[in-house]
Amino acid sequence: MKLFWSFTRQAFHNTVVYRVEFWIRLVSILLAMYSIRAVWQTLYTQRPDAFGLTLGQMVTYGVLGMALHAFIDTGSEWYIATQVRTGAIDTDLLKPIDFHVHMLARNLGEMLFGMGVMALPTYAIGYFVFGLQLPPDAGAAGLFALSVLLGFLVQFHLGFLLGSVAFATLDIRSIAWAYFAVISFFSGQMVPLWMFPDGLRAVAEILPLQAVYYIPMSIYIGTYSGTAAWSALGFQALWALILAGVARLAWHQVHRRLTVQGG
Repeated sequence: MKLFWSFTRQAFHNTVVYRVEFWIRLVSILLAMYSIRAVWQTLYTQRPDAFGLTLGQMVTYGVLGMALHAFIDTGSEWYIATQVRTGAIDTDLLKPIDFHVHMLARNLGEMLFGMGVMALPTYAIGYFVFGLQLPPDAGAAGLFALSVLLGFLVQFHLGFLLGSVAFATLDIRSIAWAYFAVISFFSGQMVPLWMFPDGLRAVAEILPLQAVYYIPMSIYIGTYSGTAAWSALGFQALWALILAGVARLAWHQVHRRLTVQGG
């Protein structure tokens, strides 16, 4: 465990170094917050009773989705793909820690950086500028925090599986574009799943993608509470365990056939 946290701290400090990237990401997130608030405000002027929630709840849902993106999506797939393509993956394999565990530690460090340095400022700006509301009560806030952690684990293992494809294809850009399009839609980050047509909603509710954004944000705004919230947390935990097991199996398969390029 001590070794795990040492890699976590290292990833945190490495991320701090890139200050220009920090400002670019911060500005892009704020622009996205402004845009999504403007969209919902416009829609509510046309059909104020069509969405089943108040304008404040919908603005909170949309703005919160942008704030969560600042630290939940740590981009593990791009790191793995780059290491494989350049041949630098051998340095990761030589570390005194399992590669899967190493990647989890690394991404946890990047997530903590994103949470403390990126998400909290954007959350504060969202609250004071864009109308982001607080959770209904302390219990909802605690369940939301737990849900975010489970959502991160689901997102990490999905990214790890995508990155593992690089061991076979070397280049995952085309696959990644399709993946990001699917996850942006079916995770409910932009539009909540209850607004989907029945067929698409049925598909989205089966997939693990809703565990990344939709469930945490639904708990935050209060549409999931009590038994429904705990059931949603159980869904997240189940998929986190399933994806962790699939990621382990995938890693054992690709590790046996690994051929290092370059380096």
